[in-house]
Amino acid sequence: MATSPALLSLNEILFHLSRAAAGAGAPVGICEEFADTAAWLAFIDMDPARAALPALDALARTESSGDLVIRDNRVACPDGRTVSAIFAGPVVTDRLAMAPAEPMTLQVEEVDVPLLLAGAVAAAGSGHVRLSWRRGAEAVIDVAGNMVAVKGDTTRGRAAVTVVANAPGAAVPSGVPLYAIDEGRQAALDHGIAADGAAWSGVLAYYGKTLVPSTERSRSEGAGPADGT
Repeated sequence: MATSPALLSLNEILFHLSRAAAGAGAPVGICEEFADTAAWLAFIDMDPARAALPALDALARTESSGDLVIRDNRVACPDGRTVSAIFAGPVVTDRLAMAPAEPMTLQVEEVDVPLLLAGAVAAAGSGHVRLSWRRGAEAVIDVAGNMVAVKGDTTRGRAAVTVVANAPGAAVPSGVPLYAIDEGRQAALDHGIAADGAAWSGVLAYYGKTLVPSTERSRSEGAGPADGT
């Protein structure tokens, strides 16, 4: 039986995704950035839940790792595991923020959900950045200010990603779907965000790991200290 889609507010997406990342094993600071990253995908008409859940699964199962190193502009896991997009997003955006305003290329070794790197770059306002990866056909996301161009099947599984910042030439390629971020954000605020029901249930399962069972005392006294200290 098909699962009905969930219609969510932007605040619901941000709240639950940040807690879900904690439930999968990510630290608090990373969790907030991950939520911003995944929620941003809704602004280009992509499902944040379907992008987020595989990254949460891979991290929780230790299939991917946040133990990353940058050497010669290459981001990799020293133990050979797949790069976690939850951790790689902040690493890539921090590296771009430190770079001068000239062309720079970062290579990210096989990452669990490449699409989340594009969300991280765009959510951080990293300027004109092109991300591309191959898994069959080439996928390209070109972020330039308020405009984003998407070429190829960007929802495929894990792959190595090339990130090029401040590249010369046209800001976005022609003849491909083009999205205006301001319009996408306003649509999300006005009409909500449609998320795959099964994927969202998976996200909520990780969110649930951050909760503790209630007790008679907690129900009567609430979450604060009972003695006023």
